[in-house]
Amino acid sequence: MYAAALAIALTACTAQAEEPAADPDTEQGSAEVEAAGFEEPGDPYAPTDPELTERLHLPLYDYNLDEYEQWTIRRAQDVLTVDCLDELGFEASVSWETDSLEELLTHFGPHHSYRRYGVASTDLAEEYGFGIPEGDDTGNPWTVADASQEEAAADAYTGFSHTGGEIEIPSGDPAPEGGCKHQANLGINPDSPPPGEDGYWSATEGEPMPDTPGLHSRVDDLLGESYSAGMEDPAVEAANEAWKECAGLSGYTVGPGGASEVMGEGGDAVLSAECADTSGYLDAFVAAETRAQEAMVEEHRAELEERREQLDAELAAARTVLGW
Repeated sequence: MYAAALAIALTACTAQAEEPAADPDTEQGSAEVEAAGFEEPGDPYAPTDPELTERLHLPLYDYNLDEYEQWTIRRAQDVLTVDCLDELGFEASVSWETDSLEELLTHFGPHHSYRRYGVASTDLAEEYGFGIPEGDDTGNPWTVADASQEEAAADAYTGFSHTGGEIEIPSGDPAPEGGCKHQANLGINPDSPPPGEDGYWSATEGEPMPDTPGLHSRVDDLLGESYSAGMEDPAVEAANEAWKECAGLSGYTVGPGGASEVMGEGGDAVLSAECADTSGYLDAFVAAETRAQEAMVEEHRAELEERREQLDAELAAARTVLGW
């Protein structure tokens, strides 16, 4: 059912992209044109440390998309968002320079594990200390040519007027249901849940956040639970004491994740990272979380596998939008 609906959505997207324009040499705006020239990264994982990635791998990562895969979906959503805004009369374009993939993978790894237990990489600690350099390519992933329309475009994006008035759509059409953000999500997964009346998604009591394209809220929640379980594991507590002794922090109530709070941002991040390794802290924490997550996977296996299949389909749809 999902695959069929996805195929219909992609066919519709392609049909829109191929609709003849009045002047094909100058008129742009379709998803196909927006993605043209945006090349697939040759080796997106080049900034990562494969050995460290494997050492810190956790079972739940297998049911989630990694940073590169989530980034791919976000870029496709940007293309579809611009397509939607163009249809409403905004002259929009994708800002391909924003949303840096290299920085994410360099400092956090494919699954954010490089800093899950404090600074785990001595190489990164040597170069950057405890901090993470601010990139110079941040900003909106899409823009509109007329700056005076930025607020209206933002409202059309969410489908919600933040001033309480009418959304000023250049074409005169109403904003689509859920705004262009939701319409972009539907282009990736036709079963994607709509936002609330305020243009945002929220969780109901006792349930995870709704899964919009690229996200797996159940995995996110379980990762939080397994981390808490790891903190209370006796082997981790013992390794934490060994880390503190190694780092010269005996007597402090702190772990590697809070080292900068005690040492200061300019403190010895290399020493902290080295001690996290030699004390056994990293391995003990990964082992504790692995045990906790194996039980979680067994309990939620059907749900995890179903969502993982959907994520794979969403990733394939995103790659189609980008022409990869």
